[in-house]
Amino acid sequence: MAEEKGNATDWVTMKIDPYIFEELGVRDPEQIKLETKIMKKVRQVKKELKTDPYNIDKLNELATYYLDGGNYDDAIKILKQVISKDTKNVRGYKLLGTAYSMFNHEEEAIRELNRAAELTPDDPEIHFNLGGVYMLLEYFPSAVQSFQKVVELDPTDIMGYANLAAAYDIQMMYEEEILVLKKVLMFSPEDKELRSALSTTYFNANHHDEALNAALCVVDIDEKDPQAYCNLGSCYAVKGMVDEAVKAFKKASEIDPEYNLPHTNLGSLFATLGRLESAIKEFKIATSLNRSDALAWYNLYNCYKEVNRLEDAEEAYRTYEKLMKTMGEEAPASTTEGQNPSNIPGGVSQTGGYAGGGDMSGNAPGMETLAEE
Repeated sequence: MAEEKGNATDWVTMKIDPYIFEELGVRDPEQIKLETKIMKKVRQVKKELKTDPYNIDKLNELATYYLDGGNYDDAIKILKQVISKDTKNVRGYKLLGTAYSMFNHEEEAIRELNRAAELTPDDPEIHFNLGGVYMLLEYFPSAVQSFQKVVELDPTDIMGYANLAAAYDIQMMYEEEILVLKKVLMFSPEDKELRSALSTTYFNANHHDEALNAALCVVDIDEKDPQAYCNLGSCYAVKGMVDEAVKAFKKASEIDPEYNLPHTNLGSLFATLGRLESAIKEFKIATSLNRSDALAWYNLYNCYKEVNRLEDAEEAYRTYEKLMKTMGEEAPASTTEGQNPSNIPGGVSQTGGYAGGGDMSGNAPGMETLAEE
């Protein structure tokens, strides 16, 4: 403990997660400080504009502060003034396009950002923002073109490569995604998220040896990441390396006992091996840890059917069906006939995320049936 010297005690300051303040129903002090700083900047620029109301640079600066403060409506009004006074003002078009995108006016954002790109075609930031808007609108081929332009203009832009890879992934263009991820990893070989994404893409492209090697690299980078061990286990499982897969899934549970995904994965593996009682046990643990794990509920339903526990099966299916409706997806019809347990989807839960973050829905490593190999 620090020794007191008659003055105020020195306190160790800690950054508290903003979610804690939300749960307590109070404002995050850091956010309040940021908003106060922005308000001071706004007042200062407005004061300067009183003496020079047509100063384009100051108007752009004011719009930027409005954007930072989430005041998109006022930012758009200011930026419209800018481009009406200077139809060649690149920064004005770029900021206006950004403001429209943040204000959920994507078509207007595309229009203004394209105007900025016409005026300054060699600005990678414009193409990056444009690619982001295309992604929001699900214009994925256009997003690819924009992000390709970003990395062409700046071959060291890691975020440009990452977004290009994401655009390829959504279109299931896995071979192209692999090339992009391998290239960006030359600049950042220890990037866990990118290395994990490469493992996932190899897996989706059925390059299981390469997926396993990449997954092992992720574990080497961070041996405390439970998701990394889940992905590693899925790679072992699809290669038929059952003991190694079980060990990896159990390691993930050991690191984070409250994490449902290792139990979903392990249950899927046991189901493909015909060890239905063990599978049921794991799926029950998974659903107790995460009631929203739709894949675990669906696999639990199938396992219950296989052991002729039909009432339990129907209850599990009803829960699964409710979850799918919540997610806006259609659940497959429930049947009373038995199913081969090897047809139970294995691997990573649809409710989980990549080790590097992001939505895994439809593209998760291990979503294929583990017994297919």
